[in-house]
Amino acid sequence: MKFVIDPRLSHLDEAELAALAERYFVGERVGDLVREYRLQCTPNQLYRLIPPRILLDHNCEACGAPLIQVRRAAGALSLGLDATRCSACRHRVNGSCRCDACEAKKRQRVQAEITRQRAEVEAYCRGRWDYREVQHNPEDLSVNTAVALLALVRSGGWLSDTSVGRIDASGIPFAPEGPLGDNLLATLVSSGLVAPALDSPMDAFETTSTSMQVFTDRVHWRILAASPMLLVRQLEQLCKFGEWPDAWDNDIAELQLALAVAECREFADFCLTERGLPAVGHHAAEVLFKNLLTDFAVSQCFRIIWSGAMASVDFIARTGSSRRHASNFFVGACQRWADRARTDGWIIKPGFRNGRRPRSQLSHVLNDVFFGIGERGFNEPLRAFSMNLQHLT
Repeated sequence: MKFVIDPRLSHLDEAELAALAERYFVGERVGDLVREYRLQCTPNQLYRLIPPRILLDHNCEACGAPLIQVRRAAGALSLGLDATRCSACRHRVNGSCRCDACEAKKRQRVQAEITRQRAEVEAYCRGRWDYREVQHNPEDLSVNTAVALLALVRSGGWLSDTSVGRIDASGIPFAPEGPLGDNLLATLVSSGLVAPALDSPMDAFETTSTSMQVFTDRVHWRILAASPMLLVRQLEQLCKFGEWPDAWDNDIAELQLALAVAECREFADFCLTERGLPAVGHHAAEVLFKNLLTDFAVSQCFRIIWSGAMASVDFIARTGSSRRHASNFFVGACQRWADRARTDGWIIKPGFRNGRRPRSQLSHVLNDVFFGIGERGFNEPLRAFSMNLQHLT
């Protein structure tokens, strides 16, 4: 095997060149070699001129060609850095290698691991959920299931006739931050109407030593109806003409209140954390917001919440109290504000949605599709709307 000889070594014959290479490789002083062989280069350039050593007794494991040992600078040699590679495919014997053969092996290993993980996920999903399609009629669904299904379809978007995409990819959140969205998805799954799609993205599943965790905001969703798109259209038509079952009336009122409480809780957590204050406990927050929502619109509650957060910051500055104490003060401040407004007949100006906490798909489906009231559901008190269809305007 021949290599191109640098012109600066052209005055050396083959024996001299071999001797130079051997003496350099065993570690003789480079400056001495440059002077002895009358080389027109600096000592630190010599390693670039010497042809590699051909290792005829060693073949490349990737392609079978002879291996060569590339010359390295003296410092690199002393550090034991590897310089053995294939003369044909440039495969490195040790260390990181990016030759075509090694890259192909890496891709094969990655694909094999993906295939293994995919089989593991599919086995887990089939063992946990029943993927048989069932005939579902809109009237047979609970109102929570119906609302959740329409919100899920709008959040994920149709990927095929039977599945929708991941809800975290939507620019509009599925539900306000908090447990409401997870609870509705759990209701939807337990009804047997949907299940995580077997071809969901792999980052939707995480395997631990004892179990597998499913991230419901990342999976694709398989709708297990005989005709999923038809079912969704039937639900939309049912809402459009206000012909939903009587059994939905009480449940939909509870869902409307739950949504309003969730929106207040989300905004309160945002206002408090923005000011370095801890969030209010779940029970205390729910009691507070249900009390406020008996008389005030969600938008008015936002104004009360914002004022309560500001008062809590002032409370810290005035008393030097802890932030946890200020968080407790927040609940009382909001309650006192609401009580005074009721007693004195104050008209509370509405607050506004924050751009970092946009209106959810759940709100769009419930207030736009089911009730047909749009943002009136945000700007007017809940008691302004009757849960009976004949009173809806």
